[in-house]
Amino acid sequence: MSQRRLEGAASGSSETILEVRKSSVDRLDKVLGTVPGVGLFRRADSRTAHPTTQGLSMRGVGANGAGRVLVTLDGVPLNDPFGGWIYWSSLNSLDVGDAVVRKGGSPGAFGAQALAGQVDLRSTTLRDAYDGARGWLGSDDSKNIGVRYVKEFKGGSLALSGGYFDTNGDYLLAENQRGSVDVRAASETAYIGINGGYEFEDAYVVGHVRYFKEDRVNGLSLAVNETEALDASLTVTGYADAFDWELITYYRTRDFANVFASARDDRTTERAVLDQFDVPAWGAGVLARVQFDGVEFGMDGRRMSGETNERFRNLGAGFTRQRRAGGDQWTLGFYGEYSHEADWGALSATLRYDRWRTYSGVRDEYNIEDGFPGFASPDRSDLVPNRKGGGWTGRVGYERALTGAIDMRAAAYKTWRLPTLNEYYRPFRVVNDITEANPNLTPETLYGAEIGFDYEPLNTVKLSATYYRNWLKDGVGNVTIGFGPGFFPLGGFVPDGGVLRQRANVDESITDGIELDAMLELETHWTLSASYLYARARITKFDAMPELIGKHPVQTPRHTATVRAAYSGDGWDMNIEGRYAGGQYDDDLNTRRLDAIFTVNAGARYDISGSFTLTAQMENLFDAKVVSAVTADGLETLAQRRFWRIGLEASF
Repeated sequence: MSQRRLEGAASGSSETILEVRKSSVDRLDKVLGTVPGVGLFRRADSRTAHPTTQGLSMRGVGANGAGRVLVTLDGVPLNDPFGGWIYWSSLNSLDVGDAVVRKGGSPGAFGAQALAGQVDLRSTTLRDAYDGARGWLGSDDSKNIGVRYVKEFKGGSLALSGGYFDTNGDYLLAENQRGSVDVRAASETAYIGINGGYEFEDAYVVGHVRYFKEDRVNGLSLAVNETEALDASLTVTGYADAFDWELITYYRTRDFANVFASARDDRTTERAVLDQFDVPAWGAGVLARVQFDGVEFGMDGRRMSGETNERFRNLGAGFTRQRRAGGDQWTLGFYGEYSHEADWGALSATLRYDRWRTYSGVRDEYNIEDGFPGFASPDRSDLVPNRKGGGWTGRVGYERALTGAIDMRAAAYKTWRLPTLNEYYRPFRVVNDITEANPNLTPETLYGAEIGFDYEPLNTVKLSATYYRNWLKDGVGNVTIGFGPGFFPLGGFVPDGGVLRQRANVDESITDGIELDAMLELETHWTLSASYLYARARITKFDAMPELIGKHPVQTPRHTATVRAAYSGDGWDMNIEGRYAGGQYDDDLNTRRLDAIFTVNAGARYDISGSFTLTAQMENLFDAKVVSAVTADGLETLAQRRFWRIGLEASF
């Protein structure tokens, strides 16, 4: 059974295809990180990163926790309905064959989410159906197992897959900064999924149901979070003589709980400072589209709802306050795409119109001793006004062969992103740094233009270069309000060494970028490749805080690069790669600088027989120091520690 899907127009786009199973790293977010400029909010990967920081960003367009990139699996969006991030640990490389990274804004299908680009994960379960199992053991007493069973029947097949991962984790602080309360960042995840497909005479139906559970410890015994998630989707693709059509529907629920804690007394005691004990959310969406003669028309609708229930203000005798904050939002878009190929080149154009609404917003706060919500009147009740809006976005792309070996491509686009419910309503805390939500945020808008050239004199030699410029209007960022110690009406008491921030719309940021890619295949079965991104990002307008003009957006390095050597032959697949990321800032004022990093990963696969494969990987081979965050008093959070694993894969 093979899955068929409709592909939209994408002339002029920069695209990278990654083979997931042959990577030297295990997590999909790290596989995507081989593309310079693609990564999570901070340098920490999904093995240790807090779930709310696992949103994907691209091309230096101002990283944030929600991410500005649409991620799909077989065309179904994976972005969390509450926060926009991705639960990368719920995705097993047994189930994902390759990933297509499309850089630059894409306002077509699901255009409200693809502000800076799109990542399309393609399933192996439906494309290459086979029974299989994979297991490995690794550093920090880590263990992982994944299985898949496929039942073929006339006209289709049914696949059952599951996975389990457990690790003691590593410490998030260096030994000279740790205290007796610091513990390892342990985590445990499990998932089970059912995928099925059936082919009718003129239509193909695919259904997915997946349950996922994750428990994490974030460096302190009290700092824990857990997630339960259920995702379901149904895709129907139809084919007729005159046109093709597709209908994608999906539904998802999330139940998230999280505790932020603070170490005290030279890190000999700890205290819970924010207990988000119940953060339920759900989301649903639909995409319907039809294609004929180079034309596509479609509509995309999404509905999200969520809230946070949390206890706060713990001065040592327990929490004294309780908060409920949340709301609902929906978006509805209609679009049309046109593509045409002729002797003079390939042209594509997309035009989209969206409406959006946020409503039922509320923030209630109570004194816990006065009773629970529903039995006591809140002493703070903010009724957030309903808001709505709409606007046009679009994209134009062009490609042309200049010579037999040189192709030129160009694109211009306008895209947008509605802030997530998390950004509107959920505050958070990292050590003593407090960030408040903002229910008055407005949508982000990205304008972009790019031009690139691809040179392929031989099938074994490929070179490409791309220049782009992005203008991000009203980008959501965390803006400094004040420094502790002290009491602030917005966020309450901020301790010594802490900072109070609030999410806010930054008027304008501009990013100028240059992308370079090279690949050389040798007759000795070796392939050499290199990629480089230069991204000069800076804030160019911010009337509310003019002192930030000229500053760099947080977590945005100017230089990133990857070099890779891979060998394939005689039953072996081996590779070694080096990744470089320049210095970047961890705060909007650009006072907390993170040094440049260079890490080396290596991996090998050996095919014992047609059914069994031995695997071995080493991440951060030389254990380079990688700092993902730093506090005002110099406390450094470490990430990407050296990690090895050895495993066995079987296919039947």
